[in-house]
Amino acid sequence: MKNKIRLREELKGKRLEISKNEVQKRSKLIVEELLSLPDFFRADIVHTYISTKNNEVDTHDLIRLLLKQKKRVVVPIADKATKTMRHSELFSLSELVGGAYGILEPRMCRPVPVSDLQVVIVPALAVDRKGHRLGFGAGFYDRFLHDVKLPTIALAYDFQVIDEVPQEPTDVPVSYVVTDREIIRCRN
Repeated sequence: MKNKIRLREELKGKRLEISKNEVQKRSKLIVEELLSLPDFFRADIVHTYISTKNNEVDTHDLIRLLLKQKKRVVVPIADKATKTMRHSELFSLSELVGGAYGILEPRMCRPVPVSDLQVVIVPALAVDRKGHRLGFGAGFYDRFLHDVKLPTIALAYDFQVIDEVPQEPTDVPVSYVVTDREIIRCRN
């Protein structure tokens, strides 16, 4: 099994090789798959990452769609000092500014308790069919998801689904993986 550092570099490289046009095309297919998932479709309060860099699955159109459907959109704000996330309601993409780690976040925080959330969309560099996810290594999502007992969904391109993601005791698997080709049900 490859170690996490090598795997991260390899998958960042693969992601950078796809064109912006390909990112948009594949992201659109992923969102279409996501919309067919009952756990997502029924949710009125959706926590999602904001795609920012390195050709990650684009969530901007998803956020616009959710806002248009009058669903509440909650996004993370990374706190570098505590290595934890705060959760803020987002009313418009125009509120976003560059934050910690170059990630977009709302200019103003409108706190939302984790207990209000109904589904969580998480980013991934790699995933496996058991729901194990490789992120960027800071552990923000694993700390956040540790006590979350609701559906969690990783968005990934089909080439990011690998046989086995190296695991550590602190890693928290997701419930579903949604790619441009399929929905993978990982756990209940």
